[in-house]
Amino acid sequence: MATVRKVVDSSALEDIFELPPAFKNKKIEIVLSPLDETEKVSASNPPLTIAQIEEWVKAPEVQALVGALKGVLPADLSITDIRNERLAKKYKT
Repeated sequence: MATVRKVVDSSALEDIFELPPAFKNKKIEIVLSPLDETEKVSASNPPLTIAQIEEWVKAPEVQALVGALKGVLPADLSITDIRNERLAKKYKT
């Protein structure tokens, strides 16, 4: 896949993108690559809206996974088990 990389002054992009404060008045690198539009959305992988994602990450089960590494946990350990273990440590119950 072809890509284009260029270093520019961040002020050149302020009218195009909303840049984080850490990028202001600095040289930044831009990397462009073509969008792969061949990937199809399946019924098992439906598109999510930003609002759906933001609501989903507020769930206590998802918050319990913050800091957990995929593939490191035993297969018989559920999200609820992780949450309960972390709450027990936090509140020393």
